[in-house]
Amino acid sequence: MDQAVKTSPNPCDHFPPENEEESLFSWLISSGMGNASVVQLLEEFCERLADLGISVCRGNVAVTTIHPQVSAFMYTWRKGKGIITNTQHLHSEEPGEGWFASPFFYMLGNNMNFMHRPLEGNVEIDFPVLAEFKNEGMTDWFSQMFDFGWELKDNPMDNSAGMITSWASEASGGFSTRDFGILRKAIPLFALAIKAVASFEVASTVLETYVGRITAREVLAGQIHRGQSKTVSSVLLFADLRGFTNLADDVGREDLVSILDQYLERMADPVAEFGGEVLKFMGDGMLATFPLMGQEEADTCRSALMATQNIFTRIQNLNEKRRAAGAPVMELDIALHIGDVMYGNVGSADRLDFTVVGSAVNEVSRMESKCGDLDTPIILSGDFVEKAVYCRSHFVPLGEHVLRGIKTPKALFSLKESSAYLDHLAV
Repeated sequence: MDQAVKTSPNPCDHFPPENEEESLFSWLISSGMGNASVVQLLEEFCERLADLGISVCRGNVAVTTIHPQVSAFMYTWRKGKGIITNTQHLHSEEPGEGWFASPFFYMLGNNMNFMHRPLEGNVEIDFPVLAEFKNEGMTDWFSQMFDFGWELKDNPMDNSAGMITSWASEASGGFSTRDFGILRKAIPLFALAIKAVASFEVASTVLETYVGRITAREVLAGQIHRGQSKTVSSVLLFADLRGFTNLADDVGREDLVSILDQYLERMADPVAEFGGEVLKFMGDGMLATFPLMGQEEADTCRSALMATQNIFTRIQNLNEKRRAAGAPVMELDIALHIGDVMYGNVGSADRLDFTVVGSAVNEVSRMESKCGDLDTPIILSGDFVEKAVYCRSHFVPLGEHVLRGIKTPKALFSLKESSAYLDHLAV
């Protein structure tokens, strides 16, 4: 194999290999300590097996994961083609008939961690997928299952989770005694390397899901000391749904959560699409930031405004569908502000929250509370309007107003109603 295309580490210095087989084992140990992806590990593992003369023509791994949408990932490698399948299985998907007729399902249901099926000659084939492999010219197949001990709920692996692998040969006679001798030693090490890599990916996914992409990077980089913070210049977006209390009185608890998710999804997705990050969902409200991060203030303000317009469009479309179905609706208020905030860890010694604090955060929340009094769904601060130089023709002054808890009156603005607003900003 071309050494230049390798993506994972060299053999582990702590396990000096004395032969080719031990070189494979040493590389697997080193890979588990590295930062290669699951798909990279599978591809290179299979290529290294081929270099050792192991007659593997197909390798497949299915790895369960902790993810808000995805329950498992599946990858397939084929000799001479590399990775040919990269599949995500969603929580919302019902398993098809193929799954229930598969050897994987049989192994899980019968608590089997190993299954071997020769495919050559006049052998009885007991699973449809193995008949397909035989027709493709494969001569041997086996599978191993590894429980990672994660004990995930609502998981097909009986409240546990891990990895299922399968391996096939097209050599005459199938896997040799030497092949099995190496594979049965190497595959558990491969599973351990996959668990190490997948565990970090799971931690990253969970953190990004609950605290956001930017904050997750800070936490994983070790920024978890109490009181540790930094000053960040950001555009702040504070959004709040109107009518939530009345809605809660009119619908059941399960329906309430489902409805709230529909609204929050349409509020949060545009923030991410235009470069911002949701810091918190607060019941029926949301706090998001658009950090300047070296960008021009005017560009960041324009991105925040485009996200805001996109949010209103999606909420409007949702409300139209709900009204047509005779379902109750909620309207939305949004405030935009810009300023310096303290971004970091606050809380107790054992329970920290990575968030933003400062006068700008207090001001944007007080601004949003004025939407009802000023009869407008969006309020912009004078500071924001001053920086949003590309968009000034769209602003309407609302005068100076006293914000609760803020001594100095603040100049507030709203937006002109314009169907061409978003298109104009996108030019």
